[in-house]
Amino acid sequence: MPGHPGVPEGLRAYAQPTNADGTFGRDRAGRPKVRRVYLRAHPPTPPQRPDGLVNDADWNWATTAPRRWKTITTKFGDRADHVALALARAGCVGLEHDYVAGTIRHPPLGWAPHSELHAAGREHKSRRGERRSTQDAESLRLVGELTHHPAAKPLLTILCGHRDGPYRDHVIEVARSLLADDVSTELGATAPWAAVRWLGRGAKSDYDRDQEPLAEGGQGAVYSGVHKHTRIPVALKRLRYGDEDALHRMRREISIGRLYGEHPNVMPVLDSDPGGRWFVMPLAEGSAVGHVDRLRREARALRDLVTAVCEGLRRPHADDRIHRDIKPANVLLLNGRWVVADWGLGRQPRGETSAPGRTRTGTGFGSEGFAAPELASGNPHHVTAAADIYSIGRLIAAILTGERPEQNLPLLPTSGPWTGVVAEATQHRPADRPQDVDEFLRLIGDVP
Repeated sequence: MPGHPGVPEGLRAYAQPTNADGTFGRDRAGRPKVRRVYLRAHPPTPPQRPDGLVNDADWNWATTAPRRWKTITTKFGDRADHVALALARAGCVGLEHDYVAGTIRHPPLGWAPHSELHAAGREHKSRRGERRSTQDAESLRLVGELTHHPAAKPLLTILCGHRDGPYRDHVIEVARSLLADDVSTELGATAPWAAVRWLGRGAKSDYDRDQEPLAEGGQGAVYSGVHKHTRIPVALKRLRYGDEDALHRMRREISIGRLYGEHPNVMPVLDSDPGGRWFVMPLAEGSAVGHVDRLRREARALRDLVTAVCEGLRRPHADDRIHRDIKPANVLLLNGRWVVADWGLGRQPRGETSAPGRTRTGTGFGSEGFAAPELASGNPHHVTAAADIYSIGRLIAAILTGERPEQNLPLLPTSGPWTGVVAEATQHRPADRPQDVDEFLRLIGDVP
């Protein structure tokens, strides 16, 4: 039926026989009866995927089985006509139409894929069935071996579920790796978020997050969320600005969180964007800011916090890494322990920082009032652990007095055993302060 007025450009109408034997019935005038027609590519061409038309999932859906028009419009909405014609012109499908009184009626009834694509679809379906059977058998084996590891329970839930496809393959590979290293699963027994770290693959789509942030800082915002596949609560931090300096600071925070995150007093990084624009960490129970009343009221509460901060800084200091931004907002309560977080302004070991100025915020380094005097003048890249000791002293004073420290102005508790500790830790000259966390911990030895 070439040249029919109802056929779009690039297609040709082919009548469907009305009789089972492939012949046409005839009307009283002897003309062939036509009930339906197919519109196909003209001239005929091997099926070829239209460029940029549909993604892989939609392409597989479109070319593996016959589809009715109602299903097609549900899938593609307002794009249904465009998709259908593009696939037909590319030889991928034949559009099926009613034919009434010499007119091809629109919209079509649906489409049938080209025979070559239909055969390929059946082959794909067969391979998927084989893969699913293989996945099921391997999952069953891994479940049996991981049952005795409590921390692996979230993985077992996924492996036991009816989940086909790449993510289940990912979980299988993770499970195999864990079984090859029993130490990892044993460590995970005390970390409720361990499964998120094991399953991390740098895919933001693995997480749901709240719309409103929990907190916003100079470079990033932190949101509460959940890991979709395990339902484990997490916090997701992402950049607010995309400039190169902010990106380097975020990458620094990620690298230090991964390097020292196994320590019980350092906030771990569980997963991150390969480009360094976001990362995932466990969801904390607030910062020291929100626990000030308890820290003042309960015996040993403040001492436990200060000790935890010192222990969290011990290994980084030994490796010549200085935090440079210790303050109440960056000390978080996680699983009953205080942890040091937010290493974005941290100083890397000498010789590993190509542009020291990248960690500058405003007119100086660190947070005003908590930063050591040497961070605001001279060469802040050459500061020592004494700079963090100063910030710990200011942190103690801020908690006990309820006042925010002002830069270069003394702030001491009015009385009590912490007064002398803060005075020693916040001496103006770095050489007059405790020089490392061990010396500082000896200084607080008599504090109840």
